[in-house]
Amino acid sequence: MGRTVLSPQRLAETKKTNIGHVILFCEGKTEKYYFDYFAEIIKKNKYTDVKVEIESANGNAQTVLNFANEFLSIEENNRKFGLYDKYLVFDCDAPPEIQSVITASQSKAELYKLLISNYLFETWLLMHFEDIESKITKRDTYRRLSLHLNQQYSKAHKGKIREIIKTGSIEKAIDNARALEESYSFQGKSIFTNMKEMNPYTNVYQLIEQFLVEMS
Repeated sequence: MGRTVLSPQRLAETKKTNIGHVILFCEGKTEKYYFDYFAEIIKKNKYTDVKVEIESANGNAQTVLNFANEFLSIEENNRKFGLYDKYLVFDCDAPPEIQSVITASQSKAELYKLLISNYLFETWLLMHFEDIESKITKRDTYRRLSLHLNQQYSKAHKGKIREIIKTGSIEKAIDNARALEESYSFQGKSIFTNMKEMNPYTNVYQLIEQFLVEMS
């Protein structure tokens, strides 16, 4: 991926903000490998003072929240990351009480920012190739990703994640995700009250778009 990762028009339309230092607590390696791709570029080229620390919880949404709480309860970690923006990155396929996990993530004095995908993080990955506007199953998500890759898609595969980023369209993914979010908002739905009704959904674009602006 070259230096220009967003079109000139998109750069002009996107408000550039200093996103500072961020730490992401990810559900698994698929998410970690995706964000690592951008973190490595940011670190190598020092576009801004962005610093990304990524921790993988290897579980479900509840595991991610528990892991983040425990990680930040350690005095050394709290001192190091106290002023960072703290993101939780998880899917909505588990646990069944996903809405309560989302609510709990907002109950701390310092609220977590959420990057949620319903059902899967692969919903966001598939958006790099096509618009998704209606409910899609896990099986069909994997099948369609495999078709676009011309090979079997498998989770937590660094090479396939990078191929998706390089051969797909991040702008297409951003546009599709934003359109879905605006549609749900128009219906009066929010991730804080209606998550189970919001499939497909992802707001991963919110952070990725800022990364791309910083890198352009």
